[in-house]
Amino acid sequence: MGVWAVLGNHEFHGRDDGIVPLFREAGITVLRNERVMVRPGLMMAGVDDLTSNHRSGSNADLISRTLDTPSSGATILLSHTPWSADRSAKAGAGLMLCGHTHGGQIWPFGYIVKRVYPLLSGRYDVDGMTVIVSRGAGSWGPPMRLWHPGEIIRVTLRPKKEA
Repeated sequence: MGVWAVLGNHEFHGRDDGIVPLFREAGITVLRNERVMVRPGLMMAGVDDLTSNHRSGSNADLISRTLDTPSSGATILLSHTPWSADRSAKAGAGLMLCGHTHGGQIWPFGYIVKRVYPLLSGRYDVDGMTVIVSRGAGSWGPPMRLWHPGEIIRVTLRPKKEA
């Protein structure tokens, strides 16, 4: 069904869209504030990095704009930053996949990071929507982790069981 990606904060630091063609050449579909039907009953949506949007002073509600019309079936939302989960759930997403936080990366900085990103790492339920925040495989700043190992997550999708 393809390989999907969204842009994170590092793709917005002094760069133009030069990275997007590289993704596309590698066969990766980059979703930029849009959604597409992967197959009947399954939508994939993606928003540009919410922290970069916030830092630029933009008041654009990328989540609502991207999920503006209800869809039948399931919607998976890719968002680099784990913000606006409540808005995503209300807009009809059933699963939100995020990263950005590195899970705190180095103890005790996770306590500070959690104040800005309450969904720090792991699985959460937000208004009936599952949110998964990956710590990621890499690091930021110092090339080390302390008690917050990197991870690559495998998500298996299954249809809801009828009641």
